Amino acid sequence: MRGTGDDGAAITEFVAILPIGLVIILVAFEALLAETTVERVENAARTGARLASQEQNAGTCADSAMNAAPSWLDRIQADGGWRGNGLYCHVRAEVPVLFPGAHLDFTIDRTVQMPVG
Repeated sequence: MRGTGDDGAAITEFVAILPIGLVIILVAFEALLAETTVERVENAARTGARLASQEQNAGTCADSAMNAAPSWLDRIQADGGWRGNGLYCHVRAEVPVLFPGAHLDFTIDRTVQMPVG
């Protein structure tokens, strides 16, 4: 007794869809990592600016921001200074890439300015 000619159709569809599904999942993870990096860089800049304005010392910004940033952030830089009647803190970091060969190099820059006092 012969079937209707659909033998192996399910496995063929699965094999065809699997790479597309994996790419979608990997892109979603990379987007989550980028969004988390943006949030952490903003938090580090805010922390650095807040502590520098409380101490009225622009040199405090870089150390405070680096201490507030998570250790998994790659190539992070922080600087601060006086701007107008307040202090600013600028933090820059690169988003970690799950797959180095993908060339998805993103850099996040955030600057926060706080009044002195």
